[in-house]
Amino acid sequence: MKRDYYEVLGVSRDADVQQIKKAYRKLARELHPDVNCNDPGCEEKFKEATEAYEVLSDQEKRSVYDAYGHDGLRRGAAGAGGFGFDGFSGFGDLFENLFGGGAFGGGAFDGGPFGRARPAGPAPGQDLAVEVELTLEEAAFGVEREITFGAYGVCTGCGGLGAADPSSLKTCPECGGVGRVRTVRRTILGQFVQTGPCPRCGATGQIVESPCEECRGEGRVHAERKVTVQIPAGIDAGQRIRVPGRGGAGERGAHAGDLYVHVRVTPHELFERRGDDILYGADLTMIQAAVGVTLTIPTLDGDEEVTFEPGTQPGEIKVLRGKGVPNLHGRGRGDQEILIRVLVPRDLDDNQRRILQEFEEACGTEHYGDRDEGVLHKLRNWFSS
Repeated sequence: MKRDYYEVLGVSRDADVQQIKKAYRKLARELHPDVNCNDPGCEEKFKEATEAYEVLSDQEKRSVYDAYGHDGLRRGAAGAGGFGFDGFSGFGDLFENLFGGGAFGGGAFDGGPFGRARPAGPAPGQDLAVEVELTLEEAAFGVEREITFGAYGVCTGCGGLGAADPSSLKTCPECGGVGRVRTVRRTILGQFVQTGPCPRCGATGQIVESPCEECRGEGRVHAERKVTVQIPAGIDAGQRIRVPGRGGAGERGAHAGDLYVHVRVTPHELFERRGDDILYGADLTMIQAAVGVTLTIPTLDGDEEVTFEPGTQPGEIKVLRGKGVPNLHGRGRGDQEILIRVLVPRDLDDNQRRILQEFEEACGTEHYGDRDEGVLHKLRNWFSS
């Protein structure tokens, strides 16, 4: 059963038009689905308030309602020669009269009660996505890269105006420059008004009497584009860079879209990246691991002499602090972790095998046991791993 319209709006039965309008404006701002989107029942409440306002703000409809209630309105709509209730003229039309087209942050309403169209005017440019392939060093330290891709650019023939002569750009007479037109549809339920794009100007609000021959009035042409992009230090594979306004050009001076540069990093022959750290595998012979050795180790900054202590074990990790990748947000650099791999000789001849057997007998097994590490030494190894 329908609620009383006065109760819906929260006004007395002797309220004047201004009081009714004020009450509806307050309710509409509270109940509009774009504002109160978390309430699943707000749309129905909004429609109910709008229906109540449509009736009570019209003196003739209000008189019928006061005398006969909801049944009187229904009989009036169906009766021949009687009072005809035209129904709602459309939520969009009603809202534009009360609040203006942008009451809730959007453009004119488009067709349905809550749909919006884009603002009238030439179409803006599209956002574009391109991919750039970097080496690990380029991703680590940043690089300036020129990217080539196909997209709409501003027409050089007319400077983006779309017209061969600026004076030939006119306001559309069909929509008066608004870019949208209203159509009235009568149904058995009443009269409905819908707003849609102007068919004459394509919702731009303008017509070009003498279009530019190069772009045919669009103000943009599709061609090869070149954009120089600054790749920041520390970027990683799978991340992207947004370059505002460097995407596709808009129609006749409308703002351009954005360019999104997706980063791909080629695998490195020496290093594996893990966040801001890099991993490098160092090969030591079993003799070098046993007696210690100093080797030249490659880093992102160039070669560096690194000493491996006697008794270095396979699988140990030696850390070079601050030799990793710079942090993307400027918080220092990661580390370079050196994973120790110990090489064991193969295909020994008899003399080599005899020498190793003599060493094995002279060494004994006591040198192969785990080193008795103190607490501080264990903590040091834990923090460096």
